Amino acid sequence: MMEIKLRKVILKLNIISYQFYNNIKPCNLIKKLSPNIDYMIIGSGVSNSFDSYCKKIVTLIFLFLPTLLWEFVYISMSSSGKYTLENIIIASILVVILGYLLSTGISVLIPSFRYSSRKDNLEAKFHVFASALTSILAGGEGISQALATFADKYSNELKEFDVEMKYIKTYVSLNESPVEILMGLSKITPSPSLKLLSQSLARGITAGADLVKIAQDSITSYLNYYYTLVERISTSIGTLLESFLVVGIVGPVLVGVMGMLFTVYPIATLSFSSLIILVIFILIPIVSLITAVLADNQTSKLKL
Repeated sequence: MMEIKLRKVILKLNIISYQFYNNIKPCNLIKKLSPNIDYMIIGSGVSNSFDSYCKKIVTLIFLFLPTLLWEFVYISMSSSGKYTLENIIIASILVVILGYLLSTGISVLIPSFRYSSRKDNLEAKFHVFASALTSILAGGEGISQALATFADKYSNELKEFDVEMKYIKTYVSLNESPVEILMGLSKITPSPSLKLLSQSLARGITAGADLVKIAQDSITSYLNYYYTLVERISTSIGTLLESFLVVGIVGPVLVGVMGMLFTVYPIATLSFSSLIILVIFILIPIVSLITAVLADNQTSKLKL
């Protein structure tokens, strides 16, 4: 009898879940939570458009994740035999709601994480991208033809910018205006320098300015910024190593001084051996680990 009731409950929950999915329209909810997610989806390379991402990935997440969570809770509670039908129903409803909340978060996090992970790689290679584009612009071609030539010629060499290259190729083939292409490129790319270059070129086209000069100025600004960044990182690494050196020198001296004090004025609750263990086997290894992690984080920026 219990199993028959549970099956009826399962059927009703499935119907409610399906109706809830249709009513909340997850893609609209995701769009409200993250208004710029359509640009992030394209710029991250996860999908070619927001609609395609919703149909393929979001729908899959929203249909399977709540169901899997609910089935796990349902099987666990019903097989134990410790819970009443009402408890199972309440737990199932709560788990389905939790599943939809998790699905919403995951749907936003997937393109956001991928988008942000591309940022450092693109920023590190920006000077190559900008130099190649500047060389083509300096050849005297019109901006539309220059963009088409650039995307065709350097798509294999600038593989880090595959999303941006595909975007340029697609909209050039659709005869989109160069201003719209460049403004769209500034919205989808995670590279701050490329955003600025695209916006500057778009404004330069509208104002009739020298595009080669704009591109060269962007490269100069980029290099000056990274010269400053390298100096700042080098200084921070030096400060970290000096701090570690100070701890390494002061620690043993401090232990020796405290040892002499304990000899003259012994403390019953604190022994000299416990102080040695604290400093040598706990304090110094922790400081060493923190220094190594911070130094590695800074040197990774220099490698990029």
